[in-house]
Amino acid sequence: MVDLFLFLLDSRIPHTSQQIAEPYLSKLNRVYVMTKPDLADPEVTHAWLQKFRREGAPAFAVESNTGRSVGELMAYLRRQQMTTGDRAHPELMARPLRVMLFGVPNVGKSSLANRLLGTSKAAFGARPGLTRGSHWLRRGLLEILDTPGVIDTSQAKGEVLYKLAATWAVRENQYDEEEVAFWLAKEVFEKDDPVSHISEFGRSRGCLGPGGSVDFSQASKGFIQCFREGKFGRISIEKPDIQSSSSQ
Repeated sequence: MVDLFLFLLDSRIPHTSQQIAEPYLSKLNRVYVMTKPDLADPEVTHAWLQKFRREGAPAFAVESNTGRSVGELMAYLRRQQMTTGDRAHPELMARPLRVMLFGVPNVGKSSLANRLLGTSKAAFGARPGLTRGSHWLRRGLLEILDTPGVIDTSQAKGEVLYKLAATWAVRENQYDEEEVAFWLAKEVFEKDDPVSHISEFGRSRGCLGPGGSVDFSQASKGFIQCFREGKFGRISIEKPDIQSSSSQ
């Protein structure tokens, strides 16, 4: 049904984004699109792009929400569209390029579709699972098959779950916020005393309970949200040259 798969990967966790979605997608006609690069370390994102390109796959980093760098991807799609004409009747104009967007929930599929089409037809928002069904979006040289988060994340556990939770690719009822915050503080921010670090964060944000003690649950929730929004800076959880065997 489609000519190309746009395989969207969260720039902060490209390995996990690819690993958990890989079983659902053909290896043919694949184009990697790294989303949310504004939240990730730019040098690490560049290294990931180089890795994918060395492996023979086109790769782009695009800020779906702002549209930054979408032009490079669009130029590539235009070149591909020019080759989609009927080979038996080359005098006919090339038909629209049929593209499928694919990736973990909340990675930016619908917002990228809107950027590519110059429209706001695809529903999207800052929570996983907003798109409810697959449907075609058509305009100009593109026909885009927008899909819901069809990838099953219900069996994710350990570091994979923590990474998906930290980047908001799973619903809140699938993980323990205190566990995710502890993991972020220990593994990503490399704090020797994660509990004290989160507690101090909570105190600075006014997450206090009775008697002025820190509400650790609220502090954990706020800590995760600040990471998601990039308020701690541009941070990449995964680098292309060092992948933990425990996350495989």
